[in-house]
Amino acid sequence: MKYSNLSRLVFLTLYCALGCVARVSAQEDKQIALAGAAQGVVNSPATARSVSLPDCFNLADQHNQEILSASWTLTIARAAIKIASAVPNPQLALQTGFGNSFQYLFDGQTQDFYITQQFQTAGKRSKKMDVARANYGLAELQLDALRFNVHNRVRRAYAELAAAEAFEALVESQRQVGLRLLDIAKKRNAAGKAPMSEVLQANLNVLQFDTQRNQAQGRLQQDSALLTQIIGEKPEHIEVIDVDDNGIFKLSVQRTDIVPQATRETPRLDALINTAFRYRPDLKAAVQQVFANEKAVTLARTKKVPDLFIGIGGTYSTFTRNQPAGLNAVGNWIGTGIFMNVTAEAPLFYQYQGEVQQALGTVRQSQRQVELLRSQIATDTVTAYNEVNVARENIIEFQKNQLPTAAEVAKLARRSYEVGQSDLTSAIIAQQQYQQTLSSYFNAVVTYQTAWADLEKAVGAPLKMQ
Repeated sequence: MKYSNLSRLVFLTLYCALGCVARVSAQEDKQIALAGAAQGVVNSPATARSVSLPDCFNLADQHNQEILSASWTLTIARAAIKIASAVPNPQLALQTGFGNSFQYLFDGQTQDFYITQQFQTAGKRSKKMDVARANYGLAELQLDALRFNVHNRVRRAYAELAAAEAFEALVESQRQVGLRLLDIAKKRNAAGKAPMSEVLQANLNVLQFDTQRNQAQGRLQQDSALLTQIIGEKPEHIEVIDVDDNGIFKLSVQRTDIVPQATRETPRLDALINTAFRYRPDLKAAVQQVFANEKAVTLARTKKVPDLFIGIGGTYSTFTRNQPAGLNAVGNWIGTGIFMNVTAEAPLFYQYQGEVQQALGTVRQSQRQVELLRSQIATDTVTAYNEVNVARENIIEFQKNQLPTAAEVAKLARRSYEVGQSDLTSAIIAQQQYQQTLSSYFNAVVTYQTAWADLEKAVGAPLKMQ
């Protein structure tokens, strides 16, 4: 086998899980192959802090810019309620002047002052408040939907970081296996039972892990930066975050906040769909949108009832005493009086039918959107449910059958080489087959994490892990 193929096959091992190599019969081989899993994930020297998944959720609630920006919609919606409840201010007017037209009786004119108040009819003010309150409720639900979406993305990023830690730990554990083969090759060469080429081949196998460790560190840094960005922090330097929860990458899972044990039965599909219809945040928001639009229809229908503008005022004159003969010049302030006027729109040609029809059309559209969303929710739930079950079955199959068998084959091939019954190439090929099995198992674990996140997103509520 060419070294290029060997290199590719060894690289596949970097995508396997920490604890997946249990059930190997010999305790010595377990300690070598599971060096990372036996002690947990190996922390990078650059690790600055350790966080749990609930910690990440809390940090996102406090610092995620999407959540912080959307939270201002509540302030805006609350202000809209105050605007809707406002009583219109009265209008004050004064007409006064100077010159002949305001001082002489023949061509003079009186001066006046008045105050006008608008009176909203047909309960417009209360109906405006109903619309504003409905929109405030919509803003709350939309914020909840956004927060849930951000939490789902946090879960995915956290799981990716856990996988990156498993990636790093596996590189080290597989390097230990390579060192074991190198030690055997050296002993056989010293005893004259193996050529120097086998020592070089075994040493090359070990050296390949040096670059793979660099790749593992790079992946840790990238996934840490992604998690930092989602929780709303600004990475000011290269930092590797250590996740507390690595249980999914161990064969014996006690508890994990990322996903439940693969051996645990998935909840019933019909129960999940019913839960989604009850708790999905975007569905709640869509239903609230229908409610708000219905309130807008009620408000639109009041427009055809005109508001009243009632004004009260007084008049006075500033005619001077110097009036033409025959007029009664008693002095200033003659011709005073008071008046009242009532003004209202006359809806003769247009009774706001367009606004009513527009509001009704918006209601019908939002109702159809609710039905479309319910259908999409059911489809998403069924799809994610099937993906979770397939991934679960694959993990269980790997744990019960394929991993123990592949580990046993690799162990026997290595011991066969050690006693001189086979050459180094056979041992490496057997180890590569084992590593390919680990790689497939790792892919199944990652698929399970992704499918579970999809299922939780489809249901719209955190699913219990117990």
